[in-house]
Amino acid sequence: MSEPINPQNLRTTHLVLPWVTGEGGGDSPFSFDLYQLFSAKDELVLGRNPASDLWVDHPAVSRTHASLRLGTDGQVIVRDLGSTHGVALDGNPVIGETVWKPGTLMHLGPVALWLEEGTGLTVTTRRGAPNLEARGLTVEVPGREQPILDGVSFTFQPGQFVCVLGPSGAGKSTLVRCLQGLQPTSAGSLEFGGNPILSNPTILNGLVGYAPQRMSLHESLTARQVVWYAAKLRLPTDTTDGEIGEHVDGALDAMAIRHLADQKVALLSGGERKRVELASELVVNPAILLVDEATSSLDPASESRVMEVLARTASQGRLVLCVTHHLDNVSKADKLLILGQGKCLYLGPPEGACAHFGVENLADAFVRIEDEGPDRWVHNSQEKSRATNTTLTKGAAYRATLAIPRRGLVTRIRETFRQTGILSRREFASTWGDRRYLFLVTLMPVLFALILFAGHWLANFSSEVLLTRKLNEDEKSTFRVFWPLVHDAAKGNLSEEEFLTLRAQLAFLMENRPAMRKELAGENLDRIVQGAIDGDLDIFPSRFIKNHMSTLKYLAVQMMGLSFMGMLLGLTLMVRDGDIFPREKAAGIFSLSYLLSKLWILVVATLLQTLLFDGLLEIFFLVRQPINGLAPVPAEYRIGFVPMLVVHWMATFGCACLGVLLGTLTRKADRAIILLGAMMLPQLILGSALGLAAAPVPRVAAFLTSPTYWGLRATQVSPIENGVLMLPTYLQTFGAHFIQSVPLALAGLAGQIILYLLLAWLVLFRSPTSTQGNE
Repeated sequence: MSEPINPQNLRTTHLVLPWVTGEGGGDSPFSFDLYQLFSAKDELVLGRNPASDLWVDHPAVSRTHASLRLGTDGQVIVRDLGSTHGVALDGNPVIGETVWKPGTLMHLGPVALWLEEGTGLTVTTRRGAPNLEARGLTVEVPGREQPILDGVSFTFQPGQFVCVLGPSGAGKSTLVRCLQGLQPTSAGSLEFGGNPILSNPTILNGLVGYAPQRMSLHESLTARQVVWYAAKLRLPTDTTDGEIGEHVDGALDAMAIRHLADQKVALLSGGERKRVELASELVVNPAILLVDEATSSLDPASESRVMEVLARTASQGRLVLCVTHHLDNVSKADKLLILGQGKCLYLGPPEGACAHFGVENLADAFVRIEDEGPDRWVHNSQEKSRATNTTLTKGAAYRATLAIPRRGLVTRIRETFRQTGILSRREFASTWGDRRYLFLVTLMPVLFALILFAGHWLANFSSEVLLTRKLNEDEKSTFRVFWPLVHDAAKGNLSEEEFLTLRAQLAFLMENRPAMRKELAGENLDRIVQGAIDGDLDIFPSRFIKNHMSTLKYLAVQMMGLSFMGMLLGLTLMVRDGDIFPREKAAGIFSLSYLLSKLWILVVATLLQTLLFDGLLEIFFLVRQPINGLAPVPAEYRIGFVPMLVVHWMATFGCACLGVLLGTLTRKADRAIILLGAMMLPQLILGSALGLAAAPVPRVAAFLTSPTYWGLRATQVSPIENGVLMLPTYLQTFGAHFIQSVPLALAGLAGQIILYLLLAWLVLFRSPTSTQGNE
């Protein structure tokens, strides 16, 4: 970092502002007078570019970030020059131009500047020492008698390595959430260099780096790719690829893994993966690095190496806070912060902890805390914070502003598309690098096609079925006369005077045919014939047609195979990133960008699966005909191959979007399998050849929720004459008023896709970020 130039020479050279940690500026904040700058230029440009009027040398600051000009009334006017991370005044985003009033804090990304009161237009880069300070930090939740954090106070300096210890429920995870700006507080304050970070969550993307307990990495990417995409997402848009490469190399060197840069994450050890994850946070040059359970799943050697790396990282000028349950390597820390039931029980060097608790080893201290209660061991600094913090009552409790201030619509749209592009590139790289995943995606349609073909090897799609019709008027009148005679004769209802009548003759003829007589005398046959006479039933033979149901069942099974593949594809695509998105959401990634990046993969993957599945089946059935003499699927009962391919792809993509929705509801593989089975059953019932979708309520449910319903309905062609379905009632799967229309089906599928994606976005938008805990 360059040293600031003497402000007396501002007319001829550029001003270099030290970063908020005081790096390059010593322990004292750097101040300058804007009047001297405005005497040389009407408008001052602030940015990362060394040619800027005010050079703010931090990677999270855009090259030309903002500008300042002096208004006619002497006020300072701030304008955002399209920066990536925005400009905020006391946490409120600058949209257009805004007056920078004295006493107001301005943020350029994570960099803070104060316009002092009563001293003209003096700007200072920091208020006080560049320390992280908590004063009486308290977190209360409804329904819990004891606070999760109870008046915790501490002061940590840049360059310190601090380990946060404590039993389960001590408040460690809650403290980490406070440091990320994610946890509302009931009382107290949390500041970094005089900057209240709780009320300014927008700055934390470049100020605080966070590595969660569960490692969240794309295992099919190389170490360099992981860090490169993290930098691409979180650094300003005007950062060149060359600059990103320098930041990536610097982060890899800081973690001592430069030699592993081209290795896939899946091939690295647990300790090496953790260092890759830490490098992806260091690439944005944060002032504070939070590490949650860095060594929870590592062997002793890897644990020791990671702790050494963290200590070395702190020695380079960063404040490193590591939450851990492991005690073997805490001696590498500069300070220990031990919590118990939300209280600060010890704050000091590792070598003094055992003496504080009166034990020989630190593990025994936790036994004493559990046996004797935490109140006995409360640290003196916490007692002092309680005494000096009497003004922070429940009635005047401080609440953090957790909602990230919204910027202009154009800025949000531009940032959404930028993030979508980067995430899509990463998604394609991750998918292409996972050869096993690609193999399974390709294998599924081939395997399902073989199973479906084997099951229909002997299916005769040309078998005939009798098509019936209603009686015409002449037939009805004839049946009205003759059927009562035949029915009564079969029942034997004759008097002695009727032995020469036609009824008697019919009865005589049937005496030697008891089976026929029984059938003709049956009430069921009488009900059918009476229904035909009344015009309610179709019983009269019309003609023979090819068996429509054989084709319908084949198309239904085909559609179910595509539905299963699509739903499984969308579900696995979301579940495999289950631990990655919450962390990235906390770092500023938009839910919509994340969701859109998944869609490109789904579009390509479902298209590939549909082409393979439908194409192989067409080839198989053409090959079957000369071998066993059975004809292929009748062309008159289904639409052409190309429109069928389009409908099948849309239905598969719709099921994939349904899988995405299910994946947003659960990020666990075991739960995802249960959800997959539970959602496939409605698809089977509503969108198959079972015929239940002809009933009113199931039809509405199928219209709204079943892509398989629209897929089968569009591809199945039923014989229709003059707008009337020429099928017996028992073969009418979709009802008597069935309308086969590809455009209608595509519109229905499009509506379902939009519905599923909207619901998935709402779930992602409302889902918690990383470090969700109950401590």
